[in-house]
Amino acid sequence: MERSRVIELLARKMAGEATQRELEELNELIARYPDSVYYEEILKQLWPNAEDITADYPDVDRIYECHKLRYHNELTDSAMEIPSRNGYSYKTISFIALTACFLFFMGLFYLHSINKNALNTQLIAGKGMRKNIRLPDGTMVWLNADSKLSYNSDIAGKDVRIVHLVGEAFFDVAHHESQPFIVNTEKISVRVLGTAFNIKAYPVDKKSVATLLRGSIELSVNEQPQQKIILNPSEKFELVEGENGVLKTNVTLMIDHITPVRIGGNEYIEEVSWKNNTLVFHNESFEDLKPRLERWFNVKIDFHSAQSKSYRFTGVFKNENIKEALTAMQLIKPFTFNLKAHDVIIY
Repeated sequence: MERSRVIELLARKMAGEATQRELEELNELIARYPDSVYYEEILKQLWPNAEDITADYPDVDRIYECHKLRYHNELTDSAMEIPSRNGYSYKTISFIALTACFLFFMGLFYLHSINKNALNTQLIAGKGMRKNIRLPDGTMVWLNADSKLSYNSDIAGKDVRIVHLVGEAFFDVAHHESQPFIVNTEKISVRVLGTAFNIKAYPVDKKSVATLLRGSIELSVNEQPQQKIILNPSEKFELVEGENGVLKTNVTLMIDHITPVRIGGNEYIEEVSWKNNTLVFHNESFEDLKPRLERWFNVKIDFHSAQSKSYRFTGVFKNENIKEALTAMQLIKPFTFNLKAHDVIIY
């Protein structure tokens, strides 16, 4: 597993035994998995004098006993064997013991979200809701319906500010020259210093979209981390999936300019209008519009008419409820609907 390889290479680096080729491999893996900075932070806690490794080697037995005691109630009873010192340098012994300890309790690091280095804070917006929050580093975040943002409560003090997004959010990132801001999603990652942009990455959607309003962002697809994409203001990036969930190899990456749409005498930027509590859609099929309506109005929509799925709509909703919205759409296309509680059937 590549993440285990990151841990191994970090330990070798701190032991002063990593080759130039291994250091280059480590840099490539960290670029692929930005959250690997957590591993380095924990290793530094285990080996606080890593910067001066030749001065005073750590007591390997003491390190092991310390962590065995600290995680006694959580670790399994299986014994961990420390190799014999015969034929090994103290640096090699330290490296082996440290890596073994680290790999042993690394799983606990991910299982316990209260760990101070984990993403221990969550902001959740349920269906039919939108939220706005200022992160501890000064970054403003608008969270769209049915979305979740995870981050570290101490994000302001991190060398790399990392958040994880499920759903859609608009970020106005506080500029800190020495503290990059990274947004990780299931399929794409975005790295910035200070800028304003929107990311839409719902797991059920076939598209992941990044829209830039101000500044610049460096974007990468998680399955193709070596390829970096730079967006300029008023550009948007789309990652499109195939029917079976596999990325389309021929149209995976698309960059286009943001084009405001004019509806009812007003201009809207469709990709970010939701931030102002306005749902805007332009020439969108009923089938593609369905998940947006479900999240916006907190309903479940079922089609009992194949023809109605292909109907295309352009419109703006602000304060309407689902009944008012569907009634207005009936003025454009001939369909009927049955509304019961939070369930809608389209005929």
